[in-house]
Amino acid sequence: MGSSGSSGFSIAQLGAVVVGVAYVLAGVVGFIITGFGDFTQDTGDKLLIFDINPFHNTVHLLIGIFLLFVSTLGRTVTEGALIGGGLVYLVAAFLGFANSLQIISINDVYATDQFLHIASGATALLLGLFSSFGNRDQRAASAPTTRPPARR
Repeated sequence: MGSSGSSGFSIAQLGAVVVGVAYVLAGVVGFIITGFGDFTQDTGDKLLIFDINPFHNTVHLLIGIFLLFVSTLGRTVTEGALIGGGLVYLVAAFLGFANSLQIISINDVYATDQFLHIASGATALLLGLFSSFGNRDQRAASAPTTRPPARR
């Protein structure tokens, strides 16, 4: 696993794995609930309290697989993916509040999905950012100190 010169997973990589597994499970369970028909239709199906349809399940499955994949590419790539993914989820929340997410079966401006998108987006963004800052501090602390050559 490429983790930028250190052993083990970073906090960002661990977070991406945990969230990736959750999204893969949400996609699979979502397909069990909705089946594969009426791909972009609002069928009234729910996973817990969240609206779903087969298209929404596909999005969850792809995001989960993406997060699992990037977690294997190293700390920096994972941080970037979390930051980018967090921004995408915040845009999704904005679009949801603008009532523009009917394709994924979200038809209510104040649907619980909007709040989940805000929480998911903010968490991913902050995890990517703070993991990155922590890594800079760690790299600086572990960097070998070099002294200029002595003058004669």
